[in-house]
Amino acid sequence: MESSNSGIELGTIICKHCDSIIGTLDTEKVIVIYGVCEDSNCISNQNQKEKATHVEC
Repeated sequence: MESSNSGIELGTIICKHCDSIIGTLDTEKVIVIYGVCEDSNCISNQNQKEKATHVEC
């Protein structure tokens, strides 16, 4: 039996900070991958959070 490429992208890449969909991937099963988008508001919000939670030893 030959495998067919259906062209359906079941993988989704979601921004872990703002929950927006960054992109999709051609995978064999449903999968969600968390990354960071390039939206300037999201990046600046994340930088502020990191500065607030950074603890020096």
